[in-house]
Amino acid sequence: MSAEPNDGQLYTLGLLERLRADTKGVEGTYSELYRRVDALLRELENPNLHDIANMSFRVELWDRHAQHVRWVVAAAGTVSIGHAAFDAATANWPHERFTLRQGIHLIREHPPTLGKTG
Repeated sequence: MSAEPNDGQLYTLGLLERLRADTKGVEGTYSELYRRVDALLRELENPNLHDIANMSFRVELWDRHAQHVRWVVAAAGTVSIGHAAFDAATANWPHERFTLRQGIHLIREHPPTLGKTG
């Protein structure tokens, strides 16, 4: 639809028609994406999946500024396995910062920051 540049109303209607035409193509993509995400979420309900929710002890590798977790190196259901995984991680990467946590509770950290002053 071509409209005179001076006719703002026709130009606006033309833009709305183009927007509607463009969104029709996205509609099918969105519904397909929704279907796929829904199917994946349903798979998480599968009782045969490993119960990672009960793996509350986590060994985490932090970024160099100790602001963000870069990677969860290990998740364990018991604190003793968590300690073993922590020891293995610090032995393999002694120059990195690691924590062993259960939720927000800090159990161990490497290198330790206790006693450091700002």
